[in-house]
Order: sequence, then C-alpha cells, then structure tokens
Amino acid sequence: MLPTLRFAAALLALAPFAPAAPLQGGPAPVFIDTAEVLEVQEFERVLGSLRAKRTSQMAALEEGALIELAVREGDVVAAGAALARVDDRRLRASRAELEAQLATAAATFAERSAQLENARVDLEAVERAAKSGAVSDRDLRNARTAVKTGEALAKAAEKAITALEAQRDLLDLRLADTLVRAPFDATVTMRHAEIGQWIRPGDGLVTLVSTGPLEAWLDMPERLVGQVDTNTEAMHVLLEATGATLQGKRPRVVPMVDPRARTFQLVLDVQTAPALDSGIAPEGAEAAPTPQPTAAAHPGMSISAQIPIGTPTEHLVVSPDAIVRRGPDALIVTVTAGEQGDISSFAPVRVLFTTPQGLAIEPLVPDSIAAGTRIIVEGNERIFPGTPVTATHIDERDAEPEQGPEQPGQ
Repeated sequence: MLPTLRFAAALLALAPFAPAAPLQGGPAPVFIDTAEVLEVQEFERVLGSLRAKRTSQMAALEEGALIELAVREGDVVAAGAALARVDDRRLRASRAELEAQLATAAATFAERSAQLENARVDLEAVERAAKSGAVSDRDLRNARTAVKTGEALAKAAEKAITALEAQRDLLDLRLADTLVRAPFDATVTMRHAEIGQWIRPGDGLVTLVSTGPLEAWLDMPERLVGQVDTNTEAMHVLLEATGATLQGKRPRVVPMVDPRARTFQLVLDVQTAPALDSGIAPEGAEAAPTPQPTAAAHPGMSISAQIPIGTPTEHLVVSPDAIVRRGPDALIVTVTAGEQGDISSFAPVRVLFTTPQGLAIEPLVPDSIAAGTRIIVEGNERIFPGTPVTATHIDERDAEPEQGPEQPGQ
C-alpha cells in the first residue's frame, strides 16, 4: 500500500507540469551536481540565553554600621578583593577584655599549679612520717585530700584558659567577617546598602556575577528527550544580537521538563574571556590595576544553536539549491541521458533535515534518485519535465567563474 501512495503523491506533484517541447534555440544551459550517500546527523535549531556560572548576593555576617563600600555597579573584582567593611570597634573592645581575662586565668592556673606542687611535697613528707607512726591516719588522709583538691583546681583553671582561648578565636573570626571579600572573580551588578547604614547579619550588600566562562542554557523541546547527542565535543552557539559565534563544550542535560513550556534544558560551557588575576595585594600595598573582561558576551544575552540529534546514519544528501518548491511539494530536477542528449525529469522528495553537508532527503518514487544521480542546482526554476538541457558540473563553473555553460549557436 505504501509504494502505491508514494506513486500517487508523485503523480499529483507532477500534474501541473506537462512534458515540454524542446526550447527554441537549443537545449537549456544548466549547472548540475550529484547526489551522494553520506553518514550525516540531524540538527535541531533551538533558542536560549547565556548565564553566569555563579551569581551571589554578598551578605553581612556581623551587625554594625557599614563604614566602607569599596565597589560600585560595573566594577570588576578578583577573588579575595575587599567589597565592604562593617564597624568592628565593639568586637575589638570585647577582644581586649578577653585578653585581660586570659591573663587573669593564666595567673590563676600558675597559682593553683604551685599549690598543687606544694601539696604533693607535703603528702610525700606525711607518708614517710606515717611509716614510723609519727603522724595519725587523719593527717595522712588530709594530705592526700589536699593533693586531689589541688589537681582538680589546677585542671579547672586550665579548662578556663582553653574556654577563653576558644572565645578569642571566635572573636578573631567575627572580626575577619566584618570585612566582606569577593569569593570569585566577578562583576558587581547591584549595590544593596550605603555607607553609614546599620547592617544586620544576612543583610545584602552587593550582587556579584562571575566573569570568565559562561554557560549556555538552551530550551529543548520535550519531543527530543533522550535524543540529544551529548558525546559531541563542541557545539557552536550564535549570539543573536551580534552574530558572533562561541564554542560550547561539555553538553549536559538537565533531566526536568518545564510543565508550562514543555521544554528541558541543555547546558553548555562557553569560554568568552581569560580568567582574572586573583592575587591580593598585601595590606597597605598599592592595589594592582583591576582586570577588565574582553569578550562581547554577557549573561542574559539571547543565543541559538544547532544541536545534533540522534546518531549519524546514512542518507541521500543533495545541495539545498537542488530543491524546487511547488506549493507544499519538494521536487528535484534530475538529468538523464536521452537519444538526442540530456533531458530533465522531476523526482518528488521529502526533505528530512538539514546538515552541514546539505539536505538529507528521501525520494518518494523508489529508485528515482540514487548516489551519483545528476541533479540540477542552478537553472532548475525554468525547467519543465522532458526539457533538453546542456549540463555543466557546478565545480567547473566555480573553477572558471567568468565562463558559463556554452550557449546555443556559439
């Protein structure tokens, strides 16, 4: 049944064209190419946008007045660069007080250690005297109790020092947290606070968007789930605004379909600029010049890409110029040898998909087109079935652009 339907479709496609008599003046000059069987892969054009690899709203960790905001919108900062500082005078005062407590605790520990040593010496003397019966059992018990009490007091004093040192370490950490630093190379896109404003822990200070490599997020139709070829080493990403082409690598699929758009995400890594210098100048030294990005690609820009679908398979491939459209039908004008020279004939086809090598097609009439079939790629718009033609291969025209096919009568 299927071949019959295909023949019917072919007849319908050819119905508007009656066989034509030879043109006055001789055969029509045309340029031809040949159909090929190639291992090609289907590509799907999809849209998306660029995203930064990391976006972060930097927040305060300590409460206090904001006394320094070192950046503004558009500034490019390296990892570790100072962004903002919260007033740390109260914390420094607390640390000074804690240092005094540590000194007192150290003195207490030294005193109790000395008392313990003295109690141990007394115990040794009492134990020697007890052997000769010079002291009572009660004196011996008291001496032993004094040693145990001294050991407990010395241990408590030592633990008090440990606790105060831990508090000091925590204060040092809180003091360091009053200076907010960039966690990665970034551009400042927004400020959320101003100098003099009272800041509480968690309040936003600035928003950072990472510089350097970007990510291309592409919206794939859900019908292509499981068909994206993620083994491709690189895919070309087109910036819609500028026409520039970027190279996307390491494709990976986000396995979640948007219930509204009915799409899933394909993510590519896109290199647009060299990494920034993340070195930090020592305190008091002059800061190095701030590096600037060099690529004309920014997060949020619209992009498109041709995504490989499935695996490479063998198909008939022809030049896009070989297709003649007649309403919804796609035709290819072939050249066959007749008794009096080359003549044209029409073959209806279905265009399967576009590839870098050309158009992958399927003939609707069996055996009408095969590998090596001569097809007209220039001059096919004015040709009718059965028209005599003078065929010149397209490569010959490209080799000698100033010379065309031989005209009748020359």
